[in-house]
Amino acid sequence: MIQDIIKIAESAGLILMKYYSTNLEIKTKINEFDFVTKADIKADKYIRTELKKLFPKDLILSEESNNIPENFSGNVWMVDPLDGTKDFINKGTGFSVMIGLCKNGIPILGVVYAPAKELLYYAEKYKGSFLKTKNKITKLSVNNISKISESKIVTRFIHGEQRDSDLMINALPTLKQIPSSSVGINLGLICKQKAEIYIFTNTRGSKWDTCAPQIILEEAGGKITDYNGNSLNYKQKELKWKNLFIATNSNLHNKVLEHIKNYNKLNKDKLN
Repeated sequence: MIQDIIKIAESAGLILMKYYSTNLEIKTKINEFDFVTKADIKADKYIRTELKKLFPKDLILSEESNNIPENFSGNVWMVDPLDGTKDFINKGTGFSVMIGLCKNGIPILGVVYAPAKELLYYAEKYKGSFLKTKNKITKLSVNNISKISESKIVTRFIHGEQRDSDLMINALPTLKQIPSSSVGINLGLICKQKAEIYIFTNTRGSKWDTCAPQIILEEAGGKITDYNGNSLNYKQKELKWKNLFIATNSNLHNKVLEHIKNYNKLNKDKLN
């Protein structure tokens, strides 16, 4: 099954690249920071069509589709046809196609394809996590760094939107910050030992943002929770996550959660 999903992701990536160097019509969805393009829509339609051919009984949740499952207890594909739209619009390379499968609320398969970088991450539960490049396939494993002062944190490219949570990240005494865009690529950096921490600061984060990257990270030995330390609940009715989520190499997870707790206490505000 994983090879079929890889082919779908790669073909969707070709659709994105077709529009990458063109002048795109850009629309906003919910607010001035939430964009959609023709590339998103075309890739989404292709992915959903192909998934339906292969798995007609499965449900599909996609960021660009209004056809939302009534419940999330069975097999549900969670799709983001273009994660990192702002970077795509700005002609960056930090965008990806993300396709994940949840079974009874548990991510069991994930593919993240970054066509402009020619990187493809994939994993199946209990079968390991892998990176496919142009020349080879590499098994992924997080590192064992356990001190925040020795760690690197993946941050976002700021395209005009400032967030209060950016200040909290800047207060984390890490060794280095690495700007990146797509959640899948960001967690991939942890999987291939280029970083150890990622804190999602977008309050619009949803199930399709995490499903595929989560299983890839977990199969590489990493960990993801919300900022209270709770597991992400893919069976919840709401599509959006109520809290921000944190991904680490596991060793640093509790220390990062403690930092967030202390930061909130000192600033007398809850992290939004």
